[in-house]
Amino acid sequence: MENCTNTRSTYAALGPFFIFFLLISWPSRGETASTVVGGPEKVVDMTADSLTVMDAGKKVEAKGHVELRREGTILRADEVRMDRETQDVEAKGHVSLEDPRGTLKADAIRMNLEQETAEVENGDLFFSERQLSVTGRRFQKLPGQAYHVDDAFFTTCLCESGAPSWKIGASQVDLTPEGSGVVRGGTFYIKDIPVFYLPYGFFPLRTERQTGFLFPKLGSSSKDGFRFQQPFFWALSKSSDATVAIDLQTRARVGLTSELRNVWSRQTHGQVNLSYFNESLRDRNNIRIGDPTIADPEIPKDRWNIFATHRQASPSGWTTYSDVSAFSDDLFTRELVDRLDLLPRVTESSLRSSRYSRSRFGLFRSWDSAHLKGEWDFYQDFIQEDERTLHRTPQLSVWGRRPLGETPLELRWRGDAVNYIRRDGGDGLRMDLRPEVMFPFRLPAHLFGSWSVAPRGTFYHLYQTENSSKHNVSRELIELRGNLGTSLGRVFHWGGAELEKIRHIVEPELSYLFIPGVRQRDIPIMDGVDRIGRRNVLTFGLNHRFWGKYTGQTPVPPEEKDVELLDSVVSRDVEDLAQARVALSYDIDRERKGGDSLSDLDMNLQFHPLPSWTVGFDAGLNPGPWHLTQAAATLGLSDPRPIVRRVLDPDFMQPNSLNLSYRFMRKGPNAFLSEDANIDLSVSADCSRHPLDPRCPGTAFNKNVLGELGGRILYRLTDHLLFFLNSSYNVRDSRSANNRAAIKILSQCECWTVTLSLRRNINPSKTSFNFDFNLLGLGSQRSALR
Repeated sequence: MENCTNTRSTYAALGPFFIFFLLISWPSRGETASTVVGGPEKVVDMTADSLTVMDAGKKVEAKGHVELRREGTILRADEVRMDRETQDVEAKGHVSLEDPRGTLKADAIRMNLEQETAEVENGDLFFSERQLSVTGRRFQKLPGQAYHVDDAFFTTCLCESGAPSWKIGASQVDLTPEGSGVVRGGTFYIKDIPVFYLPYGFFPLRTERQTGFLFPKLGSSSKDGFRFQQPFFWALSKSSDATVAIDLQTRARVGLTSELRNVWSRQTHGQVNLSYFNESLRDRNNIRIGDPTIADPEIPKDRWNIFATHRQASPSGWTTYSDVSAFSDDLFTRELVDRLDLLPRVTESSLRSSRYSRSRFGLFRSWDSAHLKGEWDFYQDFIQEDERTLHRTPQLSVWGRRPLGETPLELRWRGDAVNYIRRDGGDGLRMDLRPEVMFPFRLPAHLFGSWSVAPRGTFYHLYQTENSSKHNVSRELIELRGNLGTSLGRVFHWGGAELEKIRHIVEPELSYLFIPGVRQRDIPIMDGVDRIGRRNVLTFGLNHRFWGKYTGQTPVPPEEKDVELLDSVVSRDVEDLAQARVALSYDIDRERKGGDSLSDLDMNLQFHPLPSWTVGFDAGLNPGPWHLTQAAATLGLSDPRPIVRRVLDPDFMQPNSLNLSYRFMRKGPNAFLSEDANIDLSVSADCSRHPLDPRCPGTAFNKNVLGELGGRILYRLTDHLLFFLNSSYNVRDSRSANNRAAIKILSQCECWTVTLSLRRNINPSKTSFNFDFNLLGLGSQRSALR
């Protein structure tokens, strides 16, 4: 059973006591002053200015710079006494106990190694990993893993002088064998000023997570008013926890969000996120958003959403999974996505701009040469009517490959069966079978390739048809494929201080595809499988790869020969420097008919001369008028210098970075559908609701589908001040799209942060200001810059 990984957890304020007493519960030991006493598994090395053995070796007394070492743990003191028979150890005078996890300093320590009991006078404990300091007048470990601490203080502040920014004190702390803690007389301090008093508190101590209130989030919006969110974290058990938050926006809504996480094992885990918002505070006269292009622009009074995910692997090899995403209305993701705790691998920008949400339930099994997958997919359409949205319920796929005996032939197969349903419109059951026989070959002069033939049958059982005789239809065709290519390479000696050699690889390839034309008029269109046109196409591709071989270590200046470089960049050996690919298809049939026989020239470039540089470019070029039909360019820069300071806040552990992007898509005959997907050319034009319908008077939609410039900057101005900007600009319409700027302040003692952010959205149009305060070590550890 594993602890549930949780970035929202509050650290156990009293947990370090438990860890510390595990450190001092040493087994029975001997001593050595240039001598090893005891078995190999119980060896303790002891050194001192003077070492005295008394009572026939039963007692040992060491004085002056005493040091005991055992398996990475070091005890230092001015004076140490040890009784071998009773296993009592007493250390006093500048006592320090060091371990890779932390350091304890005290006036005196008395412990019994056999009974695992101990007493510490005036202790000061620091855990570097959690940046947690604990002081107490008296630490006492009792038999049976029970503990008692008097007059304790703890904080995560690293102040060099003066009082810490905050600390929590308790007159008494009792830790039970069951792993729970009771705090009596607790007080929260800002500087040395008590702020509020907790006469009694109960805490679980077996995990790093701690039940309690997280710090609230504050904000303001030009449209929704003042915002207040108060989250509460609940450590339910060792493997499960939950977060519940009240969310209030004074001019729009009041709501409740919740997040439940559970980890049963390494292969089995799940998470459920629920939210509910009541829109009674919103001005009902302004309930409709100015976006008539979507099918349902209404905002209901009661709004909700659910996210859920689970993964489970069984010993028999079967894996089951589910991902649920459902919303009460089509505008929920545009308005309220920033208030949600999203699932892993789901980003706010992708959800906000998504046309669909998908819920799926499935199972998967893999054998040596075959794979089986079954899945149910349900979709919610945010643009068009849900009644006409197709759902896969279910879809069963099987695929695999295996050699045919001792021949070079290989048999590949794939079969798919899917049941498409929807409430309004055509649907049905479809089975698609595609076996394939492939013959790979290798020719002289480094030529290699393959030929394959794949008969394909697609069979339908339609639920709704105008002609009852066409409930069962099919389509049969055959696919012929071939490719021929080679790989040529050469090594160039660069001779640089770091870059030693460059290898250039050229990979030309010629491929052919033939699919005969077949009648498909009676077949419905549910996805891309339902329409396969005639193909008689040659495709030429040319791929260039560049690899760099680096020297084993970056040279160190003569005066710094003893310097050990810690940056991982210097340990590079062979790395991918760049890749460039172009591809162009030639349609033999269109050439015979005098049509446009050339496809767009597909271009792809990936260039990263340094690990901190990334340049990407993808484009399609129409070779007729030589116009770009689509393009995407990216530039990413990251500070290669290592971050040597450790800070509890994850944003200050990120390197400085700059990311720029540009996306473009040229207009086409159906470009108006990108602005209004509900225009239906099969019915009469509704110009009042769909003014972009090309049949409407005076309509001339002459815009490109997409033209957007984006940028993201994260820069640490100082060790305690961070700047963040995420912006996009609509080049097509010459206006700013979505923008977010933030300043994050880390306290000088590195134990709290304040994030001030300003967000401007256009869909819906509103400006928001947010204030986020976090006590590091006790509050949220999730990045605030997303």
